[in-house]
Amino acid sequence: MHNPSCCCNYGNYIIFRTQRKIMRKASLYLLFRWNESVLSALVSNNRTMNMTANAPEFTDGLELAWDKVSTWSTDFYLLLPNIMAGMLILLVFLGFSYAVKRLVDGYFAKRDRVDLGRLLSDVVFWFLAILGTLISITIIMPSVQPVNLISGLGLGSLAIGFAFKDILQNWLAGLLILLRLPFRRGDQIQVGDIEGTVERIEPRATIIRTYDGKDIVVPNTTVYTKEVTIQTSQPRRRVEIEITVGYDHEIDFIKDIIQEALKPIEEILDKPAPQILCWNLGATSLGLKIRWWIRSERSQEVISRARAIQAIKETFQANDVDPTDPDLVYTMQAHSSDDPDGDGNPPVKKKRSTVKKAPPPPKYEMGADDPETYTPKADHKADTMLPADEL
Repeated sequence: MHNPSCCCNYGNYIIFRTQRKIMRKASLYLLFRWNESVLSALVSNNRTMNMTANAPEFTDGLELAWDKVSTWSTDFYLLLPNIMAGMLILLVFLGFSYAVKRLVDGYFAKRDRVDLGRLLSDVVFWFLAILGTLISITIIMPSVQPVNLISGLGLGSLAIGFAFKDILQNWLAGLLILLRLPFRRGDQIQVGDIEGTVERIEPRATIIRTYDGKDIVVPNTTVYTKEVTIQTSQPRRRVEIEITVGYDHEIDFIKDIIQEALKPIEEILDKPAPQILCWNLGATSLGLKIRWWIRSERSQEVISRARAIQAIKETFQANDVDPTDPDLVYTMQAHSSDDPDGDGNPPVKKKRSTVKKAPPPPKYEMGADDPETYTPKADHKADTMLPADEL
């Protein structure tokens, strides 16, 4: 028989061993699960770190931008005294340039050279303004050397010269015109088919007001290189007209008639005296050229020509002189009863020892607003066709 106590101990031993196995397996299971959770956390953390590394660093970008703004602000505060000094120097140069410009304008205006004064004063003004700008830049930015600015300005001037070649040519032509002064504002000139009064000589162009009231801008290169007729370069000039008379009239008698007709016309100068010249021999008439001298203005030519033609016509009529072609007169008379001799020939003019006077021609007056009497003002900047900043 077995001992009951031994059986009890053996049972306890088996239970103990079973519990130990169960505890070991449970520990292994818990350890496995813990390792699995730790591994999963590591993998998830690694993925999160990879995603963060590949995403844009927005926060870092903002910090970098803020650092730049802070740096610029600091540099600005450090350069603020230089900026104020540079701006002050620039304002001083601009004020000085404007004062010199006014002095040059006034100097040439007193000598009746307003256009030349404006051109030269503009050159002086811009030279001083550019010089002040360069000095201001070197003060504001000490790292910039004047030599570099001048060299850069030289290259820039070369490029500008090629780009604005025509403008520079017109400017130089205008300068030469104003220096040599072949004509000035108020002169009446003719350039090609353009004739009128010089309203203004500007750096780029010469403005001519034609006799029909138009303003024409002629480039200075055209004025300088083409033939220019200056009507008012001399205090007086000559006007001439041509007429024809029949051969049946005495030449001296016709000359006396014309001289008598021209006497009362105030626009015709006494010295030199008017001339009546036998100019050509026609088939049935004699051509006469009548020449007289006037003051050089266009208005004097218009008035004297109109009055002279009217006076000659009326004086011819008073002395029974018909300047019409005799052939035409004879043809007209052949169909009328004006043939006193009845022989079909034109009547023979009788010689006259004295000249009958005709009433003097009426005076002509041209208004001040007529383009042919136009005289530009000494200074009319507001009337110019070009902008003020181009003067």
